[in-house]
Order: sequence, then C-alpha cells, then structure tokens
Amino acid sequence: MKALLLAILIPVSAVAQTATVAPADAPARVVVPPQGEPGTPIVISGVVTDANGAPLRNASVYVYQTDARGYYDPSNPRASDNPRLKGYMRTDAQGRYEFRTIRPGSYPGTRNPGHVHYHVNAPGHRERVFEIVFEGDSLIPPQWREQAKSEDSGVAIVALSGSASGPMRGAQNVKLRSQ
Repeated sequence: MKALLLAILIPVSAVAQTATVAPADAPARVVVPPQGEPGTPIVISGVVTDANGAPLRNASVYVYQTDARGYYDPSNPRASDNPRLKGYMRTDAQGRYEFRTIRPGSYPGTRNPGHVHYHVNAPGHRERVFEIVFEGDSLIPPQWREQAKSEDSGVAIVALSGSASGPMRGAQNVKLRSQ
C-alpha cells in the first residue's frame, strides 16, 4: 500500500512544483509582473561570476516573489511552490542579468520582510539559493543583517535608489563556487 501511495504522490508533486532552472533560450532581461500590476516598480540587475570573479555566461537565474500585498497567488497567499510573479533568465556574455518587477510585500499577518527568492546555477558550479530583502525595510531582523555579511548567506540586503521619474534600482551580484 505504501509503494502505491508514493507512486501516486511523486508525479503530482513534480507537476505542481515550478521549475527552478531557466530554459536554455531564456533572455538576460525579463519583466516579471504583468502590465498594470500594482506596486512600486523596481529593477534589479547584477553579474553572476565564478569564485575568482570571472563572469559566467549562460548561468541560470530564476527569481520569484509575492505581489505588493504579500501574496504568491491571489487565492493562496502561501503558494510559493507555484508563484504567480516569477522570471527566468540566462546571463549574457558578460554574466549580466536584469529583471523589472514590483517591490514585494510582507506575508500577510507576519513580520517577514518583503523579499525576492533566487535560484542561480551554472554547469560545474554549486547552485546558490537565497533571497534578497531591501534596505530600509523595518522588518529586517538584526540577525539577518549579520548573516548578510557572508557571501554564502541565505539572505542579501539590496539598497534601492532612484528618482520619482523612474523605477527604483538595485544591484545583486552572485558568486558561484565550483562543485
């Protein structure tokens, strides 16, 4: 009976989970939210490098986040396994990527800062999974600030800057270690 149950659950689970690797032909720049999505527009750009700082061409960058209200999906705020706002990129010849999005909200009823999840990988390198939060968010706990000082941390703090005439901009470079 257990074997039968597992055989049924595994395929359903595999279908429900969103892929975390970009298609081979993914662009280096994407727009995450659909036209008219409410929220503060932001642009995040960066370079993916190897441990020595050399740019990694064609590295996969997958990002996902909540909407401005803190919901992954309007019908299920915690549906992070299949988020509505997500983007797939492959870095260009100089290791660069960029995505336009909106500033994510905090999960409803929590003190978790708004954040964007990252999955970054390249052949011959260890995958890096982390999230970025934004400087100035009063919900960032002190221990996250301390953890963010480490290159391999599960959290990075991104400063946003800009003017009233355009989106806020931030940078998130990613260093991948060899396998």
